[in-house]
Amino acid sequence: MSKLRNIVLLVIAVSAIFAVAGCAGPSVEFAYQNPNSQLEFRDTQIIPDNGRFYSVGTFPPYWGGPNAGVKLYVSDDLANWKFETLIIDAAALDKDVWYKDRFWAPELRKINGKYYVTFNCQNNSGGYGDVATMKHHHGCGLAVSDEIIGPYKVLTHEKPLAEFPSNDLHLFQDDDGKTYAFFNNGWTNIHKIFVAEIDLEKGKLIEEPVELIKQESGWDGSGIEGAHVIKQDGIYYLFYSSWTKGYAVGYATAKNIRGPWTKSNDNPIFGAYSKDDKNYIFKNGKELQVDQSPYVTLGHNQIFKGPDGNFWTSCHAYTDAGKAWMIMDPIWFEDGKVKTNAPTFTPQSVTVDKGYLRNYPRLKVK
Repeated sequence: MSKLRNIVLLVIAVSAIFAVAGCAGPSVEFAYQNPNSQLEFRDTQIIPDNGRFYSVGTFPPYWGGPNAGVKLYVSDDLANWKFETLIIDAAALDKDVWYKDRFWAPELRKINGKYYVTFNCQNNSGGYGDVATMKHHHGCGLAVSDEIIGPYKVLTHEKPLAEFPSNDLHLFQDDDGKTYAFFNNGWTNIHKIFVAEIDLEKGKLIEEPVELIKQESGWDGSGIEGAHVIKQDGIYYLFYSSWTKGYAVGYATAKNIRGPWTKSNDNPIFGAYSKDDKNYIFKNGKELQVDQSPYVTLGHNQIFKGPDGNFWTSCHAYTDAGKAWMIMDPIWFEDGKVKTNAPTFTPQSVTVDKGYLRNYPRLKVK
């Protein structure tokens, strides 16, 4: 009996080893190339959900007039995208609501089993930033749904979240379950990024916003916007963008969500600008002339878990063709610093474990 028992245990152990090996490998290659001209918008955000990838962003017209609202796109493979639905349809809104037009930098988050879309807009008949004609100051709004495709209920129907002009709302849920709203202070002389804890069910801030960082002399001297936060190994990383030279992305770090926050010495970590018919890119704090680069500006990023299970960044990039298209590239961390090969524009590939690939059965791999 003892021998038989040992043989059975050995068979079970070997079977388990092969089962684990079958889940873990072998690996395959996922190929991609930036920019993706199927997503023509600014402030690109990607969210994986139920084996697919969804995306929202600021849709044209960006400056010349009101846009359609918040559009949702979907993809099986991060290459081919199709329009899914209007999460918020501006044409269906009452003409007197404060969030009628100029929908900017929407973002989708799944928190506590519900889907939250943030948006930033106003109600006016004037041009971009024409404060004099606004019925209410440009502000941040929030809507919720049980399904990613909606329908969404606007929680900030009566007024924006903040009492002062605000823009680029981003939600972050911490390890303790508390959720925080990050945003900048809109059209002001000095741009700052704030944080405040938020009651998601009521769609209200539950504390006075705390100032975290502001524009300073140097690469972010013209202004800062596009806050996005992730937490890794106990460190908070606050990504943000500036248009001082073209458009570019930097970050700050903190051990406490309310700070103090320290801007990275490697800023900007990626971005682009054009001067005298020559194109330049920023990579990890270095400025490089890259004649083959199609990018003239690039920024307002967000972070998502990519097809390999690791962190990726997505953002918009204006090209020589005058279009704002989506780009995406992996990011990683080394000794508390953000590293990335963004922005790429040649064919790229990453290794994907076959076991993890079951999360995205329609992903194209080799």
